[in-house]
Amino acid sequence: MKKSTYLLMMVAICFGLGLTVHAKKKHVLFIAVDDMKPLVNSYGYEEVLTPNMDKLANAGTVFSNAHCQQALCGPSRVSMLSGFYPDTIGIYGMGGGRYKFRNMYPDMVTLPQHFRNNGYTTIGTGKIFDPRNLNDDWHGVQDEDSWTAFFGKNPFNKQTGGPIVGGHYHDPALKELSNRLNKEGKKKGLSGKELRFYVRDQGGGPAVECYDVPDDAYQDGAIAMRGIEQLEKLKNSDEPFFLALGFLKPHLPFVAPKKYWDLYERDQLILAPFQAYPAGAPACAQTDYIEARGYSGVPEEGPIDEATQRELLHGYYACISYVDAQIGLVLEKLKETGLAKDTIVVLWGDHGFHLGDKQIWGKHTNYEESTRVPLIFANTGTPGGTVSHAPVNLIDVYPTLCEVAGIDIPQGLDGKSLVSVLKNPEVSVQEAAASIYPHSGYYGVAIRTKRYRYVTWYRTKGSKEFHGVRFADEPEFIELYDYQKDPDEQKNLADHPAYTDIEKKLARLNREHIEFTQSKQFRTGK
Repeated sequence: MKKSTYLLMMVAICFGLGLTVHAKKKHVLFIAVDDMKPLVNSYGYEEVLTPNMDKLANAGTVFSNAHCQQALCGPSRVSMLSGFYPDTIGIYGMGGGRYKFRNMYPDMVTLPQHFRNNGYTTIGTGKIFDPRNLNDDWHGVQDEDSWTAFFGKNPFNKQTGGPIVGGHYHDPALKELSNRLNKEGKKKGLSGKELRFYVRDQGGGPAVECYDVPDDAYQDGAIAMRGIEQLEKLKNSDEPFFLALGFLKPHLPFVAPKKYWDLYERDQLILAPFQAYPAGAPACAQTDYIEARGYSGVPEEGPIDEATQRELLHGYYACISYVDAQIGLVLEKLKETGLAKDTIVVLWGDHGFHLGDKQIWGKHTNYEESTRVPLIFANTGTPGGTVSHAPVNLIDVYPTLCEVAGIDIPQGLDGKSLVSVLKNPEVSVQEAAASIYPHSGYYGVAIRTKRYRYVTWYRTKGSKEFHGVRFADEPEFIELYDYQKDPDEQKNLADHPAYTDIEKKLARLNREHIEFTQSKQFRTGK
């Protein structure tokens, strides 16, 4: 009897006996990139070289209007990996004891944990969660409940070793300087932040490093090598896998091998054309924290000069191309092992990053450059090479991956499955994406439609009954931006007569989001 005939007979017998024949589960390759705004060719940014992300985009679906739920590493990642808005679960920060995820929610099931509970081998390395929301261990397991195995450390290049200064830098001269400054500072009785600032202020912690070393001499190259190692081990396994790789660049400091810096001509880089806050923007929307100022070589106050801006921009671009190359190595290994055809790939960034617009070099705002992120799905069983302009949230990734992988979506998630959009990029599952940012005693709640951003700034009521915050009845300030006419957010259009009707609609959407999250907020201790 032919093998094919025998197999058909067995299938028929199974159905005849009422037995279920299960299709093989698809694997998941889950790629996170830290602090990366969507400076990718596929998003229309031709000045940055990203051939591997472009290749992935051309084979999948690009979400051009995807947004994080808070433009800060820890809250964004907890939100995305739990499937809930920050304003639902009340995690708005990181560090200290206030926002420890498992202290607040010991029984909440994360995205990788849900896949693990459904028969997947879950493996992670790099920055998936932010450890400051867990146990503060950057070299340990990021949430034990989520992983079959997690690699907190990865081997560096055998010839060069890893970074020799502060986990970031390779320059031996910098090591000598840093050691000397640390000794001097300690003799002066400095410690902690004071010591770090003393070293930084005298050149011991630069914002950039261009050094001629192999890719795996820096952390992201080592993360890619770990991913490649794991794919080689997984290729013969009968179990489905969820492999999560969390790349650390282009987060500051902007350090990358020299060959990626050499891809760009610094004097040809285009600086942000508009470097002021919008006219009419409230003071509470303006951050006083410029992240790049935390590194030597960047002035602590006042305008950042053009030469320094170009150096920072050069470093950011080099880091994106460096990460792109690491993603390419992993995707090539996925193909080489024969796993590619059975593996869903999702690539996402935890938030955006201001590159000089509003004179900001960092995130920490509710503006477009902070909240907009890259989000690409590939090999989902739906048409590839498509672009969706529908507003989507990072929390939508959780239910989407579940549906694409064929496992049940947990009840009660805030996120919505995007499978209908993957099938038809012209449809939307929601009218707006939503983000929140606390600043200066206010909470800014932003919604982003296909064309507009509408932000309300609230004081809060002092309830301690809920993990989240309870907003005042009315906002004190409102912002409105029209990206069709004002892509650089030069003017706040709230109360402009020409936008009266659209402002009413956006106010309704904004209020609906607030009412939704406030009605779902988890009570303290439950």
